[in-house]
Amino acid sequence: MNYLSHFGLREPPFGITPDTSFFYAGRSIQEALNTLIVAVANGEGFIKITGEVGTGKTLLCRKLLASLGSGWVSAYLPNPNLEPRTLLFALAAELRLSPDASLDQYRLMGSINKVLLDCARAGKRVVLCMDESQAMPLETWRRCAC
Repeated sequence: MNYLSHFGLREPPFGITPDTSFFYAGRSIQEALNTLIVAVANGEGFIKITGEVGTGKTLLCRKLLASLGSGWVSAYLPNPNLEPRTLLFALAAELRLSPDASLDQYRLMGSINKVLLDCARAGKRVVLCMDESQAMPLETWRRCAC
């Protein structure tokens, strides 16, 4: 007998990627989500979520992105431990761009900026969620900061 049938489960409750349908809005996690929603809605520039391993930071990020309405465009980078150019390509992909791999950083940034301006003109707001950003190389922070 496997654990699914033993516990009467229809599907595995744990996976590599957190499933927001299993989100339990306990008091502290709901307060954190509310804080994120208000901060994002008010245009806060950077929001940092900290906590011990396994406390639900990734689930919270995914729940935030899932709660955004049609007036939002979201990008999610699960592991930004990338060199600067690769991080920009990852962001471009999240923004549904398909830039040519031969683009230099200047033109790549231009493509990303164009999408952001197009979103603004369409009345859409953009939110980028970078999970595990503490793993981002210092050189990436330096070279991607605009």
